Amino acid sequence: MSDATTIQATDRARVTSAIGDALAGVLDYELPSLTEETRLFDELGLDSTGVLELLMQLEETLDIELEADGFEMSDFHTVGSLADFVTGQL
Repeated sequence: MSDATTIQATDRARVTSAIGDALAGVLDYELPSLTEETRLFDELGLDSTGVLELLMQLEETLDIELEADGFEMSDFHTVGSLADFVTGQL
């Protein structure tokens, strides 16, 4: 595994963990075991207000600024799709 691949895997793991923590705070209930395939809206009940709160928490936790203009609804389909988007913003 190359150094770049290792760094990317580490970043993705950190982002995925931050997503889980942020979701627990935003949704304010104990989350089931999250996987990459967990659907944010359908399974967890995330709504548009929750998306904004989630993004703000991720920005604070990861110390990044996410470009809202670059978001597509597909970025919020699953934990994995959101992790892909956020990792790409690092």
